[in-house]
Amino acid sequence: MPWPVGPLQVLVLALKAGRRSPTLFEPVRRVVLPTVLTLACLAAPSASASSSGGAEPPSAGGGSSVGLAPPKPAPRKPTRRKPARRRKGPRKTRRGGPVLLAFDLSRRKLFDLGHPTRVRFRIHSAAGQVLVRLVLRRPGSRAPVTTIALGSRATGRAQSVALTGREAGPLPQGRYVLRIAARDGRGRTLRRAKGIESTRELSYVHHRFPLAGAFSYGGPGARFGSPRSGRRHQGQDLVAASGTPIVAPRGGTIKTVAYQAGGGGHYVVLRGSGENRDYVFMHMLSGSVRVRAGQRVRTGQRIGQVGSTGSSTGPHLHFEVWVGGWFSGGKPVDPLPLLEAWDASG
Repeated sequence: MPWPVGPLQVLVLALKAGRRSPTLFEPVRRVVLPTVLTLACLAAPSASASSSGGAEPPSAGGGSSVGLAPPKPAPRKPTRRKPARRRKGPRKTRRGGPVLLAFDLSRRKLFDLGHPTRVRFRIHSAAGQVLVRLVLRRPGSRAPVTTIALGSRATGRAQSVALTGREAGPLPQGRYVLRIAARDGRGRTLRRAKGIESTRELSYVHHRFPLAGAFSYGGPGARFGSPRSGRRHQGQDLVAASGTPIVAPRGGTIKTVAYQAGGGGHYVVLRGSGENRDYVFMHMLSGSVRVRAGQRVRTGQRIGQVGSTGSSTGPHLHFEVWVGGWFSGGKPVDPLPLLEAWDASG
């Protein structure tokens, strides 16, 4: 295969031919020589630009790329991401286990030896039964005061249990936070459904004020120890409207139900359970007494109504507290401090 002839080689051949036949190649030399010089000048930069001394391969398009910038790629259109679809309904969670759907109390104030509060709840679970317990703690504390085990309870239906405050012995008086907890057979603990609370506030008191209505403590003559004809006043008078309900300040047993025309009128004596005290209620409205001797009553249970029977100048409750037995070895004490404490506990 013949070697390629470049512009410089053509120029050399032309000059040599002109020397041999000046007359014959004079026109050729005048025309070809400038053309060859021009081509040589154009070819020189490409030859010097190569670092290896060889020719560059032609471009894919077949044209020369000498002195031209590479074409810029066409700008890509920005892709818009589709917004994520929002799930309808509650979001499912990977965590299983029992779920609390309802939790409430029938009453938020609980009296020792009184009517219990009903703890109502409903738990959903794939398991038919879960172990349930109630935990009582003081507000602001995480330490439990007591834990009440309710045992195995059916799921998927409303449950109701009585809470007295004496399940593990009488609770100290005060405010509490009651929390419900549960666990299924796989050890998974109770979760709350949206908007459902697993705690309720609860107060627990040992005594109740003996009147369920408006009252006043009266003047100096209504106090314990104020002078009477030939004796001292042995109780505290609570002035109230006739018919105001009288309730038991403490659960216990009724010792006496009687009538004294020249003294206390219709009266009742109550022996408080678990304490060495008798409580006495006098001047009760005729026909209002609801208890009988030997009957057990709860804290807060209705005994009768305020009246003005016996030796009385107007509707009021004459209330006495005896340490020991009433006229059976005991003695009366001023009931006002107790009444004020019971009134404050509400």
